[in-house]
Amino acid sequence: MALSTTISRSLTTAPTLADSVDPASITVAGIVRGQNASLVEPENGFEREIHPSTLTAEVVQQNQTQATIRVELRSKTSGKPIVLDERDRAAPIDAPRRSGTITVAGQEVETNESGVALVTVEQPGIYTARYQPGSWISHNTAYVGDTATARWHPLGTLSGWVGLIIEVGWLLVPFLVMLYAGRRVLRLVSPPTMLSDNP
Repeated sequence: MALSTTISRSLTTAPTLADSVDPASITVAGIVRGQNASLVEPENGFEREIHPSTLTAEVVQQNQTQATIRVELRSKTSGKPIVLDERDRAAPIDAPRRSGTITVAGQEVETNESGVALVTVEQPGIYTARYQPGSWISHNTAYVGDTATARWHPLGTLSGWVGLIIEVGWLLVPFLVMLYAGRRVLRLVSPPTMLSDNP
C-alpha cells in the first residue's frame, strides 16, 4: 500500500506543460467542439468565378498506321492558354499548381505553356478529348470542363485511297493469274470444236 501511495503522489504533483500555458492566449483555427463562432466573410466574398474553357482537337498528321491529334486548351473568356504541365516553368515552391487532365483515347495528357498537347493514336475512329479541371476550391482561376472530338481514318486522305487500291490490287493478282491459267489449261485439254464459235 505504501508503494502505490508514493507513485500516485509523484504523478499528481509533477508539473505539466499545460499548467504553464495561459488558456486565454490559445488561438485555434478551425472547427472546435463545443465552441460557437460567426463566419468571417473573405475580402472578395464567398463567391468564386468559374470561367468556361475551350478544348479543340484536330488530326494534324496521319499515315496508314497512325495519326497525331493536336489538343488545345484555352480560356473561353480571355483566350489565354490553360497550362496543365508546369514542371518546366519557373515558379516558387509554395505557389499553387494547376491540376487537371485531358483524356484522349485512354491516355491522360497535360498541355504545355502554349496550351497544346499531342496524342498519337493507332486505331482509326472517332476520338473524344475530355478536359477534367482540378478542384475549383484550390485554383485561383477555376475552369469548367469541356470536350472535343477528332475523327481519323486512313481513307480520309488521297494517300490512304492510293494505298487501298494498291493493296486490293495485290490481293487480286493471284485470282487474275488463276483465271488466266484456268483458261489456258481449258484450251489445252478441250477438243477444238468445243471452243469454236461456229455451231
